[in-house]
Amino acid sequence: MQWDMGSTHHFTKEMIDMAVRLWSRSSISLIDIRYNVIHPDKPMQDYKMPTSTLVYTHGGMASIKLDRIGYQSGRCGIFHGGKGTVLSIHPHDTSLEMYMVLYKSETAPFYKREIHRLLEQINPFMQVYGFSPENPIFFIEKCRSLYDHWSRKSAQNQFYAKITLYQLIYEIYKELEQGNIRYFEPDYVELVKQYLDQHHTEPVSIQQLSEMLSISRSLLSKLFRKQEHKSLQEYLNEKRLDAAKRYLQNTNVTIHEVAVGCGFTDELNLNRMLKKYVHMTPSDYRRKMIAKITKNDIDNNSQHLYNERGLDSLAKSTGDGDFSMFGKTKNKEIILSAALSVMLLLSACTSASPANTNSPSPTPAQTQATSSSEAKETVAQTRIVKTEHGDIKVPADPQRIVYLVGNNVGDILPFGKTVVGVDKYGDPSMRPEAWLQQWGQFISDVKVVSGDNLEAIMALEPDLIIGSPTWSSSSIEQLNKIAPTIFYNEMSALEERMTFFGDVFGMPEQAKDLIAQYETKVEAAKQRLIDAGIYDKKIVFLQGVEEGTPGLQGDKTRGIIYEDLGMHAPEMIEKEFFNRGNPQSEGYYSPISLEVINQYLSDADIIAYTNFNPTVEELETKLSSVTIWQTIPTVKESNIAFYSINDTLNDFDYASRTVSLDTFVNALLELPIAQK
Repeated sequence: MQWDMGSTHHFTKEMIDMAVRLWSRSSISLIDIRYNVIHPDKPMQDYKMPTSTLVYTHGGMASIKLDRIGYQSGRCGIFHGGKGTVLSIHPHDTSLEMYMVLYKSETAPFYKREIHRLLEQINPFMQVYGFSPENPIFFIEKCRSLYDHWSRKSAQNQFYAKITLYQLIYEIYKELEQGNIRYFEPDYVELVKQYLDQHHTEPVSIQQLSEMLSISRSLLSKLFRKQEHKSLQEYLNEKRLDAAKRYLQNTNVTIHEVAVGCGFTDELNLNRMLKKYVHMTPSDYRRKMIAKITKNDIDNNSQHLYNERGLDSLAKSTGDGDFSMFGKTKNKEIILSAALSVMLLLSACTSASPANTNSPSPTPAQTQATSSSEAKETVAQTRIVKTEHGDIKVPADPQRIVYLVGNNVGDILPFGKTVVGVDKYGDPSMRPEAWLQQWGQFISDVKVVSGDNLEAIMALEPDLIIGSPTWSSSSIEQLNKIAPTIFYNEMSALEERMTFFGDVFGMPEQAKDLIAQYETKVEAAKQRLIDAGIYDKKIVFLQGVEEGTPGLQGDKTRGIIYEDLGMHAPEMIEKEFFNRGNPQSEGYYSPISLEVINQYLSDADIIAYTNFNPTVEELETKLSSVTIWQTIPTVKESNIAFYSINDTLNDFDYASRTVSLDTFVNALLELPIAQK
């Protein structure tokens, strides 16, 4: 394992001699002198030096980064970099002063061969280094004088500034030659992070890392945990998991190939780590991510979210990069805390106010009875719900729910609860008319909010927030500051989800009734297909994309066809994609090239085809000109049913299934195969 540490130069006497000769014989132009105070909350980030630059800082400890290498400076430091060097300065606790000298070394004429010869061995104008000077007072005074004279603009002052620059350079090389200075050592934690970012897919030995850095393993581990608040192994696991999630979402390679390619050595290890950190299996995660895809080319590399819209936000930019709500308050934590306090205060005031000022005063007996009744009611105002994140206290009868798990909002609508906020994937305007007629009353006044816009969510005054660890863009800790928050596994089985929300809303019997009603509906749908003689026909569910390249939708991905109705795909597809006993089976979405699609669909009796873009009509027109597509027997016989993305066949929540089941079965019964 090789690794370029990229550490700063430790100058030898010979190097210093050559550098001084180049400084004395080269033509130097002073470009600019700058002064700035850098604060911990406003660090200098990724400043690309337009020319050779000398930087002097003093006044506090700081993290300095020159190009990719990070350093921890003392109370004062000298840094140098050539043109293009990227500089970042992040003070730790207190502000620090910074002087920046920008200069340029003019190209020597060709006849000055000595300069060119020296430059071939060392270029002091491009060197990157940093150290703590032995005589900081000298540098402070010279930098102040340099900046003061440069700011006066006159030719004489400009000349004086150039002389002062040479005095600074002389002092730098004198201290370097004496060897009493302290070179800034690289930030070991930053170096390790850079290495892991680049090599996390390879076998990594923490012991080897510490040996390359000439630092003990225990010290390296201690420094890393102190700076990153996590262990080296945890950081490495996160990098590997991030890579695995990208491959699961954006490619159709097998889970085994993802595991090996991302450094997990085997599929079992990937499965264990993904369950630990994401609470999902690799197959479940791939299935979940496919639900978010809007465009997939043949390699499934290009994906964009569908139904994208601009979202109104209550947060306003304040001009300095911060966001605030109803004013210029910069601290979001203060906003949230203040708003919650006001909400609690208003709630307390409302509870203390009489419900009807025109009602006659109650008798003492009535008052005692009412108090007893209210006491019992108060006890029942909340309930404890057991979740994977612990016991959560929720309202007994929530009236204003914000649901942040995309288009699965139909899991809670059957319980008759009012939803006041959804993310953009739950936008009811994107649902078909049949869906709105059946379920729209519970979501009629809903607002679309971004899942990470805490101010907008808070403005909806929710009494319950429902999210998901794999979907919600805000953490449960952030959302809990606004209202009681429950995270659940939206990818679990339908019966499990409905039972869970029956417990959340204190309606377990209704949950059982809803499950039973849907099972009855499914059995009736099956019977209709049996009566038409098509229930045992082989069906393939395809998901279309913009250019018409289809992808197989696998077992359970769209629960209606294969899970609820229990219909089957051709044997080749079930063996290759639906085999639950095969740990390498994808089981979900796999794009298929049109060149080989015939071998997968040749035995299909029916094709169900849903698409994101373009419209159904446009897709049919495009496919009509594709020769390979037209040779498929099922297509020739017109036993293909097209669906728009808005027909909800792509959604697997309870409300959508109740609508899609009818839509799907009705469409199948209209195919020629059902008319025979």
